[in-house]
Amino acid sequence: MRKIVILSILAFAVFACKTSRNIAVKTNQTVTVKAFLDQPFGVDESIASFKKHFDHGVKLTKMIRRNKFDAQKVDTIFKFYTRKSEVFVYKTYFNREMLLGGVIKDKKFPLINGVMVGMKREDVFKAFNDLTITTKDSVELYSKELMRKFAFTFDSKGVLKKISFSSYVD
Repeated sequence: MRKIVILSILAFAVFACKTSRNIAVKTNQTVTVKAFLDQPFGVDESIASFKKHFDHGVKLTKMIRRNKFDAQKVDTIFKFYTRKSEVFVYKTYFNREMLLGGVIKDKKFPLINGVMVGMKREDVFKAFNDLTITTKDSVELYSKELMRKFAFTFDSKGVLKKISFSSYVD
């Protein structure tokens, strides 16, 4: 009986210490604005990659959309979401997947350079190699080639409150 109790406690301790998820985000990695806009989450922009990359608390739904050029074809919009945040991925009828846009208001959607809601303004600017420091309440990153825009919104105390982004999908 004593051996069973000891083995049970030992097994419980082993399973309790096991990490449940390894999120591959380097919080001290600085990147250029172009590299960030090219791959903001650090993984390719596919549904499978985002499922692995995002936290377990992130839910997923699908929405059907008729293709605007051919009404017989159906595209799909995947919505990764939590109570406060959402990220949309557009999947065409020929299986091309693209990051569409979203709003991030919590820490469940890690970005490539460790930028997340709740960071101080100085730390956000330190996460980029070539971003000039400003005291504005929002900072916008834009790439005409990638047709992608990111906006970082700070509160009056200089804390990052919201990350919103959009990409142009034809």
